[in-house]
Amino acid sequence: MRKRLIELRLRKGLSQAEAAKRIGISQSMLAMIESGERHGSDDTKVKIATFYKKSVGSLFFTKTITKRD
Repeated sequence: MRKRLIELRLRKGLSQAEAAKRIGISQSMLAMIESGERHGSDDTKVKIATFYKKSVGSLFFTKTITKRD
């Protein structure tokens, strides 16, 4: 997840501060999420996913969740 978020931000040519401002979170929160220190609230995850036009699952879950009988 960490590398993915950093890669998406850099593809947009944004610093952490710029990305955080556009997402609507603090730069320190984005830094902690990118470094893996924090996971962020569900609301924060939705904001980040929306900003990058990705699903929450593709950014924040590493395993595929499947339905079991």
